[in-house]
Amino acid sequence: MYSDDEIDPHREHAQHSTGNESLYDSIDPFAEARPEAETWNDPEHTAANDNESDDDSDNRPLSQTSLSPTQATSSATIQQQLPLLRFTVGQMVDRSKRTPGFTLDVLTTLPSYKGRKYTGVERNQIEFERLESHLRATYPECLVPTLGPGSTVSKYVPDYQNDRLVVLLLQQWLNRISVHPILRQDYELRQFVEAPFAFNPALTPSLSSGGSALSLAPQQGTGFFSWGKPKQRIARSANPSPFEQQLQATSENMELFQKNLSETRRWHGRLARTRGRLAVDLKDVGTKLVSLGVIERSAMLGKSFKRLGKCFLHVGACAHSQSNLEGSRPIAVEDIYMMACENVQKTLSNRQVIFTEHQVSERQLERKRQSVAVLRASANISPDQVQETLAEFNVAKADADSKRQRAERVDKVLAADLQAFEANRENDFKAMFTALGRDQLHVERQVLNELKAVLEFVRQSGTSSNSSSTTISSTQQPPATASALH
Repeated sequence: MYSDDEIDPHREHAQHSTGNESLYDSIDPFAEARPEAETWNDPEHTAANDNESDDDSDNRPLSQTSLSPTQATSSATIQQQLPLLRFTVGQMVDRSKRTPGFTLDVLTTLPSYKGRKYTGVERNQIEFERLESHLRATYPECLVPTLGPGSTVSKYVPDYQNDRLVVLLLQQWLNRISVHPILRQDYELRQFVEAPFAFNPALTPSLSSGGSALSLAPQQGTGFFSWGKPKQRIARSANPSPFEQQLQATSENMELFQKNLSETRRWHGRLARTRGRLAVDLKDVGTKLVSLGVIERSAMLGKSFKRLGKCFLHVGACAHSQSNLEGSRPIAVEDIYMMACENVQKTLSNRQVIFTEHQVSERQLERKRQSVAVLRASANISPDQVQETLAEFNVAKADADSKRQRAERVDKVLAADLQAFEANRENDFKAMFTALGRDQLHVERQVLNELKAVLEFVRQSGTSSNSSSTTISSTQQPPATASALH
C-alpha cells in the first residue's frame, strides 16, 4: 500500500538533490570543463517540467514555493550551469525471468556523454550489481550507496507490491549516485547507460598501470597462508586528530547500530509471520460463522451469524494487509542499512589503507630516485639499464602522485559522504515510519468502521426483536380480556 507520491521518481529526486548536493559543493576533483554559456532545452522535458511544477505546487516545501524573484533567478542560473544527470526507472521488463530487468530513461548534460537523452535502456539486477561492485573497487575513498535487493519476494506480500518497492529502492539508489560529484563522472557509469547490449565493466586496472584500486585490503595477505605476499602493517597515528576520533566514534556507532538493527529485523519478520497466521485464523472463524448462519433455522439468529462471520472475514483481510505492510518495506530498508553499516566500516578501514599505501609509494619513489642518482654517478652503465631504471622511476612517480592525490582528498570526500549518509539514513527511516504509520492507521480505520457497522446491526436487530415481541403480546392480550369480562 504505497501512495503515488512515494513512487514518483521525479519528486523523490528533487527532494534528495535539494538535501545532499550542498554537502558536495567543495568536492569536485574530477570535474570536467563546463562551458560558460552551455544551455540545453528539450521541448518534451521542458513541457514535462512545467506539468510537474503545476501538479506539485501544493506539495512543495515552503522554502521552494516562497522564493523572491532574485532568489528564483539565481537558482535558475545555478541549475543551468550545473551538469545534469537524471535517471528515471520505468518498470520491470519481465518478471517471469529469474533475474529481474528494468527500463531506464536517462537525461544528462554532462559533456562526456554522447547524447543528451536516452530512453528505454534495459538493464537487469546483475548489471546493477556489477556497477556497484565496480564503483566500490574503483573509488575506495567514497562511501558508495548500498544497492537494494532485486526482489523482495515474500509469501506475505503480493507481487505487484514487491515490484513497486523494488522500483522505488532502485530509483533511490540511482538518485544518490547521480548527485555524487565523483561517482557520477565515472567512465563505466557512462558505459552502463550507452552500452547497446549487456553491461560488463572492465576489470579494475592494476597498480603497475596507474590504477586507482587498493592494493592492500585489511586483514588480507598478512598471515601464514598469504602465499608469499609480504606483510604490511596499516599505519595508525599515535595521536589521532579530532576528525579521526570522529571516524572512530562513527565506526563504533555503526557496529552497534548494525547489531541492534539485525535483532529488529528478525523480530519484524516474526511479527509479520505472526500477524499472517492471525489473519488466517480470523478468516477461518469468519468462514465457520457464515456456515453456521446458513444452516441455522432461526432467521434472525442465522442473519446475526452471517453478519458476524463477514466481520471476521473483513478483519482477517485487514490483518493480512498489516502483515504485508510489516513484511515488505521495513524489512527491505533494514536489510539495506545492515549492509550499509558494513560498507561504512569497510570505507573507514580503506582510509587507513590509503594513507598506508601513500607512505609505501613515497618510500618506493625515494628508492627509485636513489637508483637514478647511483646510475648518474657511475661511469660504466649500459643504455638499456638506464632506460629500464628511468622507466621504473616514471612508473613509481606516477603511482606516488596518484596515491598522494587520493590521500589528499580522502578526508574531504569521506566527511561529505558521511554527512550525506546520515541525512539519507534519517530520511529513509523517517519515510518508512511515516508510510507504515499512515497505512496502519488506514487499516485500523477500516477495522473500526466494520466494528461500528456490526454494533449498528446488533442494535437494529435488538430493536426489531423487541418490537416483534411487543406486537405478539398485544395480539394475544384482547381475547384474554374478553374472557375475563364474560
